[in-house]
Amino acid sequence: MARQPERTRLTPEPAALETLSIRELLRHTTSNAVLLAKKELALASTEFRADLKQEIAMAKGLAIAGLFAFYTLSMLLLALVLCLGNVMDEWLAELLVAGAVLLAGTVAGLIGWGKRVKQPLEASRKSLKQDWHWVKERLA
Repeated sequence: MARQPERTRLTPEPAALETLSIRELLRHTTSNAVLLAKKELALASTEFRADLKQEIAMAKGLAIAGLFAFYTLSMLLLALVLCLGNVMDEWLAELLVAGAVLLAGTVAGLIGWGKRVKQPLEASRKSLKQDWHWVKERLA
């Protein structure tokens, strides 16, 4: 179970705030801001750990499902080879099925390769270039 951050009161009573000097009020505000930032960071850290555990469990489940899908496909291809072996030589049936699987894998690989990122960080590069031009114009 995730550890909950302890609860502390951030601000004193409103009447007590009125009696503080500006220096004390700034110090109080700064310490409250730091405390709030620490608590937000602790909450984010706790939430991240819980989300990470959940994502790891999901990845394990998908890996097992993928493994069984692979085994199922292998058995289906073997069944196809055995069926084709009844109408042609077994070695020819095996070559035919292997060629079809190779062709399907090649097409899938080429489609996947075409979807790769061709210009990594395109928006970031464009933004940095615009910022650089803006700085150069301001300094010139």
